[in-house]
Amino acid sequence: MRFGCLLWFLFLVANPVRVVGESRVLAATIFPLGAWLAEFTSDEAEIVVVLPAGANPHTFEPLPAQVRVLQRASLLVQVGAGLDDWIEKLARVSRNPPRLVTLSEHVPLLPLREEGGRDPHFWLDPVLVRDHALPALVEALEQIAPDRAMEYRSRAERWRQELSRLDARLQTQLAPVRGRAYVAVHSAWRYFARRYGLVEAATIEPVPGRELSAKEMTELVREVRRSQARAVVVEPYAFSITAAQVAREAGIPLVTIDPFGSGALPGGYVRLVEHNARAFVQVFR
Repeated sequence: MRFGCLLWFLFLVANPVRVVGESRVLAATIFPLGAWLAEFTSDEAEIVVVLPAGANPHTFEPLPAQVRVLQRASLLVQVGAGLDDWIEKLARVSRNPPRLVTLSEHVPLLPLREEGGRDPHFWLDPVLVRDHALPALVEALEQIAPDRAMEYRSRAERWRQELSRLDARLQTQLAPVRGRAYVAVHSAWRYFARRYGLVEAATIEPVPGRELSAKEMTELVREVRRSQARAVVVEPYAFSITAAQVAREAGIPLVTIDPFGSGALPGGYVRLVEHNARAFVQVFR
């Protein structure tokens, strides 16, 4: 238990989104959500991101010490749709459960083709964030602090304009590579690709953790070559031997791009999305 507490303390020191004062605690499961909270709350709240930088959200197991952190939280924001459901158990065992907001319930999600269910990676499309996640987040903040409603709405309007400017920049930046194809280990980039005209030619692990048969591998490599995909895109927390083999046999590079980001990344959510856009442009050159 003492070791777990130490790890959690080190995480808070190394990965703050914004920590000020001893007032309200607002928690988010992943960095992009925590970065959004920071845009609204300025200096009156402490923002805590539960998932450490570089951790796999699909297999992450929260430390016992994190229960105590959530006992201080008045709001807990999660993606949902199967991505970070582990936080719900952590919230339930808290003596003072925070208000839980599941943003995927407010966003029109894409279906997952092979697994069933819905694709949770909507935060990679700033227009979906602006039009669907943002209003839900503002409503939740107003419910826990109604005296700040006007302030939240004002900040939300500024953030809405910033997201519109971000989308316009990305449209321009990615215009030269529209229609280019890539291969993903998992379908993490479909919202980003749909918004900016990229093509997900194939996925290597449509069901996470399931190995391909020799026949499936041969067919996949053939499909990748036929699509003229420029790269196999992997996430930094989930290196795949299969992905490396596909890239090698198809004769294309293996490229790491992070859909989740890190609290150590300066510039918050905008910086994360712009960084990823530059990475895709580099892939397609």
